[in-house]
Amino acid sequence: MEVFLKRLSQHRDKLSQLEKQVMEYILENPERIAHSNLKDLSRELFVSTATISRTCKQLGYDGFQDLKYTLSKYMTREREEEMTTSPNGLSSHIHRVKKELELTLQQIDEKQMMKAAQYIKESNYVEFFGVGASLPVCVDAARKLTFSGKICNAREDWDELRSVANSMGENDLAILVSYSGETLHILEFSNILKERKVKTIALVGRKNSRLKEEVDLTFHAYITSCYDGELDMSSRFPLAVLLDFIILTYLNKL
Repeated sequence: MEVFLKRLSQHRDKLSQLEKQVMEYILENPERIAHSNLKDLSRELFVSTATISRTCKQLGYDGFQDLKYTLSKYMTREREEEMTTSPNGLSSHIHRVKKELELTLQQIDEKQMMKAAQYIKESNYVEFFGVGASLPVCVDAARKLTFSGKICNAREDWDELRSVANSMGENDLAILVSYSGETLHILEFSNILKERKVKTIALVGRKNSRLKEEVDLTFHAYITSCYDGELDMSSRFPLAVLLDFIILTYLNKL
């Protein structure tokens, strides 16, 4: 939940004073927002429903219902994560990691792997898009693909990634990596890439995500949320494994 609210606050600078008031109320009262309707919220804040809807769009959502739906999902995940927070003993972590790998491997579709490899083969250029904890996974994959002879890159700066997305074309390939599939920056980049008709592959850690709806091809890694206090210890290695298999399939095609 804290990560979700921090992402909302990142949009503060582009909001009007009235929109900032709406956002602050959302940040301070997420539980209330999840159980409110637009008209009740409008009366409570003394602003129009149009102002609330406009604020939600400025925060990266289609409207109030879209933001409310995403917020509810995060709250559900938080309750689930509380059940898996700080499990006792190393053996429980070993079991978790083993289960993640086994279930990720079980879900691999060889035809999908071949299709992804074909996308790489046919592209002039490959860019990896990942932020936060997903970035190292992208950097590692880009290094391997570069050594294979493919022109590619993985960048850290969000503004640079946005610029790259706006410069890519139909003969390029974008590979987007996101544990939640709901990261606002990644969704922004995917929308730009879609408008520019760039081929896209997504690797996500959750089956139901908005990112899945925005790309041409999706791979799902099985990842279990794991927190120690507020420290996110959730693994990203299942995403790295999937990328390794895609690159190996591409090399075999060569």
